Amino acid sequence: MGRRLLPPLSALPAFEAVARLGSMKAAADELGRTNGAVSKQVAHLSEDLGIPLFAKEGVGVVLTKEGRDFAATVADILDTLAESRSRFQRRADDAVIEIGISATYAMRWLMPRMPDLYQSVPGIELSFRMTGREQVPNRELDLILTWDRLNWSDGFYEDPHIRTLGDVSFGLVHAPAVVLEKTSAGYHCDTRFLQEIAPHTWAGWEEMTGIHVSAEHDQAFPHLFLAIEAAVAGLGVALVEKRLVAEELSSGRLVAPFGFHRIERGFGAIITGRGRDRGKVQALLDWLERQD
Repeated sequence: MGRRLLPPLSALPAFEAVARLGSMKAAADELGRTNGAVSKQVAHLSEDLGIPLFAKEGVGVVLTKEGRDFAATVADILDTLAESRSRFQRRADDAVIEIGISATYAMRWLMPRMPDLYQSVPGIELSFRMTGREQVPNRELDLILTWDRLNWSDGFYEDPHIRTLGDVSFGLVHAPAVVLEKTSAGYHCDTRFLQEIAPHTWAGWEEMTGIHVSAEHDQAFPHLFLAIEAAVAGLGVALVEKRLVAEELSSGRLVAPFGFHRIERGFGAIITGRGRDRGKVQALLDWLERQD
C-alpha cells in the first residue's frame, strides 16, 4: 500500500467543533484554544482540501455543501477513534486489578503463588495496596482480601458483595524453647503478640476454642509478619493463620501447642463497586478459590 495523502489531522478536532457548534468562538472555548488559532486551523484545512468549508452567517458560520459532506466523514472517523480508545482503555483497565491486602498475606501467601496466577489467568496484573491502620478508600480498589473472620457476624456471608473463598485455621505458635505454663485458669506465658489493627482476634480465638492464655506482657505490632518473626526468635507467642507459618512449622522453628482451629469460609473477598463487573476480577476470584 502506498503512502496515504491525508489532510492536516491536527485541524480535524477544530473543524469538527466549529461544524457542531456553528461558532469559531464556541469551538475555541470548548477546545481551550484562542479564537484565532481555531480560525487558522480551519482555514488551513480548507486550503489543503481546496474547497470552502464554511460561509459566514450573522455572527456565526454555517457549513457549505462540501463542508457538510466532509463533516459527516470526520464525525464518523472521530467516533471510530473514540470508540477504539475506549475499548483499549477498558482492556487495559480490566487487566490491572487493585487489591487491598495486608502486607503479611501478600508476602507470605500470595506472592509465592503469583507464577501460577499469571499462567492460569493470562494478561492479568495485580497492583497491591497495603491495608492497615490507614485504610485505602474502597473507591480506589477492586477488592479487599481478608482472612480476619474471627469477628464476622451471623448473616455476613449473605452480603452479595462478599465472596467467600475458603476456610482458615488459626492457632497459637511459638519457638520450641518458649514455655506455656499450665494454670487453673488455662495457660500463662511471658509475652503475647497482638496486631494493632485486630486486637480482637485473641479474645475471639479463646472464645471459640475454650483455651485461655494470659501473659505478663502484651506487645502489639503493626504487621503480623513482625509478630511471626518475633515468635521465631523466641520472644513470645503469636496467633496466626496456619498457611502463613507453614514453612516454620515444617522446619520446626515454630510449634503449635494446641493445633489450629478451623473456621469455615473464613477467607473472603470484599468486592467493591468498581470491581464487580470486571472479567479479570472474577477470574482472579475463581483462581483464589482453588488455592489451598
